[in-house]
Amino acid sequence: MRSTTFAPAFDRWSLCINYNINKRKMKKYLIMFLCLSVWNCNPIYADDDQVDLDVEIVDGTPSTPERSKVPMRMPRIYQDGYILTLSSFHPEYLINLIQDGEVVYTSIIPAGVTVFELPTCISGECTVQFISGRFCLKGFIVL
Repeated sequence: MRSTTFAPAFDRWSLCINYNINKRKMKKYLIMFLCLSVWNCNPIYADDDQVDLDVEIVDGTPSTPERSKVPMRMPRIYQDGYILTLSSFHPEYLINLIQDGEVVYTSIIPAGVTVFELPTCISGECTVQFISGRFCLKGFIVL
């Protein structure tokens, strides 16, 4: 005849084993999540250093199958003096600095570049434009 005292002890033991296995799996998932989040993150800046951007459509032609109807994702661009920090996943931008209605500086920011240095010969308040495809992002910066 079988004793019933071993069944609850066995169940508790199997629960402990399952708990340890699940705990190990959760540790692996947590470590993997932390590694991926650290790999995809950018330097953290205060919100007041972020350049506020407005979007305009430069090319008003209707969407074709080659052009997506999905709205453009607003990039996060931070300013620290003459240095602009962009997210690591952005398209190629044409950057224009405008003072008093005239373009005083134009350059290209290649896709994936995270740090871009502006020329130090320009000072004062400027309108900055980031043009990519048919979208133009405008904002104000002080140099």
